[in-house]
Amino acid sequence: MTTALLLLVAGLVVPVLTPEVVHAQGVFLDSPRETLLNTVTPAIGFLAVGLGPARPLQITFQVSTTADFVGLVLDSTFTSMDTSLTIQVTRPLPPLTNVFWRARVRALAGFVFESAVVGPKTIPPWVTLWTPNSASGNTFDDTRRPLFVWGSPNVTPLVGPWRYDFEILNSRGGPEVAVGGLIDTTYRPTIDLEANSSYTWTVRAYLRTGASYKVTNLGTVFITDPGAPSSTTLFQNFPNPFPSAFAPNTCFWFDVKEPGANITLDILDLRGNVVRAIVPGTDGIGRFDAGRYGRGVSGGESNCDGKFVWDGTNSDGRTVAPGVYIARFKADRGAPTFRRIVFRGR
Repeated sequence: MTTALLLLVAGLVVPVLTPEVVHAQGVFLDSPRETLLNTVTPAIGFLAVGLGPARPLQITFQVSTTADFVGLVLDSTFTSMDTSLTIQVTRPLPPLTNVFWRARVRALAGFVFESAVVGPKTIPPWVTLWTPNSASGNTFDDTRRPLFVWGSPNVTPLVGPWRYDFEILNSRGGPEVAVGGLIDTTYRPTIDLEANSSYTWTVRAYLRTGASYKVTNLGTVFITDPGAPSSTTLFQNFPNPFPSAFAPNTCFWFDVKEPGANITLDILDLRGNVVRAIVPGTDGIGRFDAGRYGRGVSGGESNCDGKFVWDGTNSDGRTVAPGVYIARFKADRGAPTFRRIVFRGR
């Protein structure tokens, strides 16, 4: 008997007693009807019918990732004097997994009865990041302390509540903000994030059982400064390396301090040959007013202006070989700025 896995409550939830069930002999389960569950610790109604007066019953409850029950994730045997009870799973089932369950009963006289197999049922992710979590990135120019929001499915109080470790990571992968043991599913940083910088954020959800599950947001979070730039600057392209799972192109941000500046932005191979001109682009524009360029619309679904991207092709439209490339940025007569680009290929 594995008492850590299940809780049995007599008479709490039972299958609907249709005429077919009342006059049948066997084992019946009353399971959540939805395919995608809203909990990681489901409660299943159990009813044994027509097994005679012999007690106790030996009940085996199993959960598996396969319909043939080769991939068992829960296998618990216990005895009960009751034929009507609730089986409460108290081990959180694996996230984003299809599972099947069944019950088997051995009566005192030795007869064995088995329920129908239930499933597949999909276990939800233990934590989902809600916002900011656009695959193409999120940009904020009205706050340096955006609100981060996530959520988790239901869990029985026997192993809950959920607790969370929250982190904001800078572009170097180092922690900018790290807070542990949260119960709330929202967090607003208590410090200002640096302007004109990109961040990712992660949440690790865990329970008293020690099981945990960690997720990272899809895109990147950018904090911009809407004020006038203090210098003419090319920032590091992102994502880098590219393409990523959510971004086919790499994006360039740059600031222009002086109005009317003549800007060039070229992609070079390691021999110094020009592979592709980003600025001037197809529109021929090379002079820019003072301002910030390359950003998406604040609060929008992308943190990148599609005019200032590189898709890994040369000036003839052919895809270049995977490898390291250089972005060369030059404003008027100033010294050029270089940024290293890693192209994964297609």
